[in-house]
Amino acid sequence: MPNFWGKVYLVYLKDLKDEIRSFHHLVGTLVFGVMLVFISSYALQLVESDTDRVFPAVLWVSVYFAATLALQRAFSKEHEKGSLDALLLASGDRGILFLAKFLCSLTVLLILEVVVIPLFWVFLGVSAPDLNMGFFFASLFLGSWGLAAIGTMLNGMTVQLPGARLLFPVLMFPLLIPLLMGAILCSQGAVSGEVQSTMGWVYVLLAFDFVFTITPLLLFDYVLEG
Repeated sequence: MPNFWGKVYLVYLKDLKDEIRSFHHLVGTLVFGVMLVFISSYALQLVESDTDRVFPAVLWVSVYFAATLALQRAFSKEHEKGSLDALLLASGDRGILFLAKFLCSLTVLLILEVVVIPLFWVFLGVSAPDLNMGFFFASLFLGSWGLAAIGTMLNGMTVQLPGARLLFPVLMFPLLIPLLMGAILCSQGAVSGEVQSTMGWVYVLLAFDFVFTITPLLLFDYVLEG
Protein backbone atom coordinates (compact mmCIF):
# COMPACT_ATOMS: atom_id res chain seq x y z
CA MET A 1 0.00 0.00 0.00
CA PRO A 2 2.81 2.54 0.72
CA ASN A 3 4.25 1.68 -2.71
CA PHE A 4 0.82 2.26 -4.27
CA TRP A 5 0.48 5.75 -2.78
CA GLY A 6 4.12 6.49 -3.57
CA LYS A 7 3.46 5.80 -7.26
CA VAL A 8 0.28 7.89 -7.12
CA TYR A 9 2.29 10.78 -5.72
CA LEU A 10 5.02 10.45 -8.38
CA VAL A 11 2.53 10.44 -11.28
CA TYR A 12 0.59 13.31 -9.68
CA LEU A 13 3.80 15.32 -9.30
CA LYS A 14 4.80 14.59 -12.90
CA ASP A 15 1.42 15.75 -14.22
CA LEU A 16 1.43 18.88 -12.07
CA LYS A 17 4.91 19.78 -13.32
CA ASP A 18 3.73 19.17 -16.91
CA GLU A 19 0.84 21.60 -16.34
CA ILE A 20 3.23 24.21 -14.99
CA ARG A 21 5.71 23.68 -17.83
CA SER A 22 3.00 23.86 -20.49
CA PHE A 23 2.21 27.30 -19.14
CA HIS A 24 0.14 28.35 -22.15
CA HIS A 25 -2.46 25.64 -21.51
CA LEU A 26 -2.92 26.63 -17.86
CA VAL A 27 -2.98 30.33 -18.69
CA GLY A 28 -5.39 29.69 -21.58
CA THR A 29 -7.80 27.96 -19.19
CA LEU A 30 -7.52 30.78 -16.65
CA VAL A 31 -8.03 33.44 -19.34
CA PHE A 32 -11.09 31.56 -20.59
CA GLY A 33 -12.49 31.51 -17.05
CA VAL A 34 -11.83 35.25 -16.63
CA MET A 35 -13.53 35.99 -19.97
CA LEU A 36 -16.59 34.08 -18.78
CA VAL A 37 -16.65 36.33 -15.72
CA PHE A 38 -16.66 39.50 -17.82
CA ILE A 39 -19.24 38.18 -20.30
CA SER A 40 -21.57 37.06 -17.49
CA SER A 41 -21.25 40.31 -15.55
CA TYR A 42 -21.86 42.37 -18.69
CA ALA A 43 -24.94 40.32 -19.62
CA LEU A 44 -26.43 40.59 -16.12
CA GLN A 45 -25.91 44.36 -16.07
CA LEU A 46 -28.29 44.65 -19.04
CA VAL A 47 -31.21 43.13 -17.14
CA GLU A 48 -32.68 43.62 -13.70
CA SER A 49 -31.80 40.57 -11.61
CA ASP A 50 -31.02 39.61 -8.04
CA THR A 51 -27.31 38.88 -8.35
CA ASP A 52 -27.22 36.95 -5.05
CA ARG A 53 -29.76 34.49 -6.48
CA VAL A 54 -28.23 34.05 -9.93
CA PHE A 55 -24.60 34.01 -8.72
CA PRO A 56 -24.41 30.23 -7.93
CA ALA A 57 -25.90 29.24 -11.30
CA VAL A 58 -23.67 31.60 -13.30
CA LEU A 59 -20.64 30.49 -11.29
CA TRP A 60 -21.15 26.76 -11.88
CA VAL A 61 -21.99 27.14 -15.57
CA SER A 62 -18.72 29.05 -15.99
CA VAL A 63 -16.76 26.50 -13.95
CA TYR A 64 -18.25 23.71 -16.08
CA PHE A 65 -17.18 25.30 -19.38
CA ALA A 66 -13.70 26.10 -18.09
CA ALA A 67 -13.40 22.56 -16.65
CA THR A 68 -14.36 21.07 -20.04
CA LEU A 69 -11.32 22.82 -21.48
CA ALA A 70 -8.98 21.91 -18.61
CA LEU A 71 -9.96 18.27 -18.04
CA GLN A 72 -9.38 17.14 -21.63
CA ARG A 73 -5.63 17.11 -20.96
CA ALA A 74 -5.65 14.35 -18.32
CA PHE A 75 -4.43 11.63 -20.72
CA SER A 76 -4.06 13.58 -23.96
CA LYS A 77 -0.52 14.76 -23.06
CA GLU A 78 0.85 11.21 -23.03
CA HIS A 79 -1.28 10.17 -26.00
CA GLU A 80 0.05 13.01 -28.15
CA LYS A 81 3.64 12.18 -27.18
CA GLY A 82 3.13 8.43 -27.70
CA SER A 83 4.14 7.69 -24.10
CA LEU A 84 0.78 6.46 -22.74
CA ASP A 85 1.64 2.76 -23.10
CA ALA A 86 4.98 3.29 -21.38
CA LEU A 87 3.26 5.06 -18.48
CA LEU A 88 0.75 2.21 -18.18
CA LEU A 89 3.57 -0.34 -18.00
CA ALA A 90 5.58 1.72 -15.52
CA SER A 91 2.68 2.21 -13.10
CA GLY A 92 1.68 -1.45 -13.11
CA ASP A 93 -1.77 -0.72 -11.65
CA ARG A 94 -4.01 1.46 -13.83
CA GLY A 95 -5.90 2.57 -10.74
CA ILE A 96 -2.73 4.47 -9.84
CA LEU A 97 -3.06 6.48 -13.04
CA PHE A 98 -6.70 7.29 -12.37
CA LEU A 99 -6.05 8.52 -8.83
CA ALA A 100 -3.00 10.57 -9.80
CA LYS A 101 -4.63 12.20 -12.80
CA PHE A 102 -7.87 12.76 -10.89
CA LEU A 103 -5.96 14.56 -8.13
CA CYS A 104 -4.06 16.65 -10.68
CA SER A 105 -7.32 17.60 -12.44
CA LEU A 106 -8.87 18.52 -9.08
CA THR A 107 -5.85 20.71 -8.26
CA VAL A 108 -6.14 22.54 -11.60
CA LEU A 109 -9.88 23.10 -11.03
CA LEU A 110 -9.30 24.49 -7.55
CA ILE A 111 -6.62 26.86 -8.89
CA LEU A 112 -9.10 28.02 -11.53
CA GLU A 113 -11.77 28.65 -8.90
CA VAL A 114 -9.37 30.57 -6.66
CA VAL A 115 -8.89 33.00 -9.57
CA VAL A 116 -12.44 33.10 -10.93
CA ILE A 117 -14.64 33.22 -7.80
CA PRO A 118 -13.28 36.49 -6.33
CA LEU A 119 -13.70 38.10 -9.76
CA PHE A 120 -17.28 36.87 -9.98
CA TRP A 121 -17.96 38.17 -6.49
CA VAL A 122 -16.67 41.64 -7.33
CA PHE A 123 -17.98 42.11 -10.87
CA LEU A 124 -21.44 40.70 -10.16
CA GLY A 125 -21.70 42.82 -7.02
CA VAL A 126 -22.67 39.92 -4.73
CA SER A 127 -23.52 41.05 -1.20
CA ALA A 128 -24.66 37.77 0.47
CA PRO A 129 -25.08 39.13 4.03
CA ASP A 130 -26.16 35.67 5.29
CA LEU A 131 -23.35 33.76 3.58
CA ASN A 132 -22.28 30.50 5.24
CA MET A 133 -18.64 30.47 4.15
CA GLY A 134 -17.83 26.93 5.32
CA PHE A 135 -20.82 25.42 3.52
CA PHE A 136 -20.01 27.44 0.40
CA PHE A 137 -16.44 26.10 0.23
CA ALA A 138 -17.68 22.57 0.98
CA SER A 139 -20.12 22.85 -1.96
CA LEU A 140 -17.31 24.06 -4.22
CA PHE A 141 -15.04 21.22 -3.18
CA LEU A 142 -17.65 18.48 -3.58
CA GLY A 143 -18.72 19.85 -6.97
CA SER A 144 -15.13 20.15 -8.15
CA TRP A 145 -14.41 16.61 -6.93
CA GLY A 146 -17.20 15.22 -9.11
CA LEU A 147 -16.16 17.29 -12.12
CA ALA A 148 -12.57 16.06 -11.84
CA ALA A 149 -13.61 12.41 -11.37
CA ILE A 150 -16.00 12.37 -14.35
CA GLY A 151 -13.58 14.34 -16.53
CA THR A 152 -10.66 12.01 -15.77
CA MET A 153 -12.75 8.89 -16.40
CA LEU A 154 -14.17 10.15 -19.70
CA ASN A 155 -10.81 11.41 -20.92
CA GLY A 156 -9.33 7.96 -20.27
CA MET A 157 -12.19 6.37 -22.22
CA THR A 158 -12.11 8.72 -25.22
CA VAL A 159 -8.47 9.78 -25.56
CA GLN A 160 -7.66 7.07 -28.12
CA LEU A 161 -10.88 7.52 -30.13
CA PRO A 162 -11.17 9.66 -33.30
CA GLY A 163 -12.71 13.06 -32.56
CA ALA A 164 -12.03 12.73 -28.84
CA ARG A 165 -12.08 16.50 -28.28
CA LEU A 166 -15.61 16.75 -29.69
CA LEU A 167 -16.84 13.57 -28.02
CA PHE A 168 -15.61 14.50 -24.53
CA PRO A 169 -18.01 17.42 -23.77
CA VAL A 170 -20.94 15.61 -25.43
CA LEU A 171 -20.52 12.64 -23.06
CA MET A 172 -19.64 14.75 -20.03
CA PHE A 173 -22.67 17.03 -19.82
CA PRO A 174 -25.43 14.38 -19.39
CA LEU A 175 -23.45 12.62 -16.65
CA LEU A 176 -22.88 15.90 -14.81
CA ILE A 177 -26.52 17.07 -14.67
CA PRO A 178 -27.16 15.68 -11.11
CA LEU A 179 -23.81 17.06 -9.93
CA LEU A 180 -24.43 20.53 -11.35
CA MET A 181 -27.94 20.63 -9.87
CA GLY A 182 -26.62 19.68 -6.45
CA ALA A 183 -23.66 22.06 -6.59
CA ILE A 184 -25.82 25.01 -7.70
CA LEU A 185 -28.49 24.40 -5.05
CA CYS A 186 -25.94 23.85 -2.26
CA SER A 187 -24.08 27.02 -3.27
CA GLN A 188 -27.40 28.88 -3.34
CA GLY A 189 -28.17 27.61 0.17
CA ALA A 190 -24.76 28.79 1.37
CA VAL A 191 -25.18 32.25 -0.18
CA SER A 192 -28.69 32.72 1.26
CA GLY A 193 -27.81 31.16 4.63
CA GLU A 194 -30.50 28.47 4.19
CA VAL A 195 -28.20 25.50 4.70
CA GLN A 196 -30.68 23.05 6.20
CA SER A 197 -32.96 23.15 3.17
CA THR A 198 -30.16 21.91 0.88
CA MET A 199 -28.61 19.21 3.10
CA GLY A 200 -30.26 16.51 1.00
CA TRP A 201 -28.29 17.70 -2.01
CA VAL A 202 -25.06 17.41 -0.01
CA TYR A 203 -25.73 13.67 0.30
CA VAL A 204 -26.39 13.52 -3.44
CA LEU A 205 -23.02 15.17 -4.11
CA LEU A 206 -21.25 12.81 -1.69
CA ALA A 207 -22.86 9.76 -3.29
CA PHE A 208 -22.06 11.02 -6.80
CA ASP A 209 -18.42 11.69 -5.90
CA PHE A 210 -18.06 8.31 -4.20
CA VAL A 211 -19.55 6.33 -7.11
CA PHE A 212 -17.56 8.11 -9.83
CA THR A 213 -14.31 7.86 -7.88
CA ILE A 214 -14.48 4.26 -6.65
CA THR A 215 -15.99 2.72 -9.81
CA PRO A 216 -13.30 3.98 -12.26
CA LEU A 217 -10.62 3.15 -9.69
CA LEU A 218 -11.74 -0.48 -9.64
CA LEU A 219 -12.50 -0.79 -13.37
CA PHE A 220 -9.85 1.41 -14.95
CA ASP A 221 -8.29 -1.50 -16.82
CA TYR A 222 -11.49 -1.56 -18.89
CA VAL A 223 -12.00 2.23 -18.91
CA LEU A 224 -8.71 2.82 -20.73
CA GLU A 225 -9.76 0.33 -23.36
CA GLY A 226 -12.92 2.52 -23.97
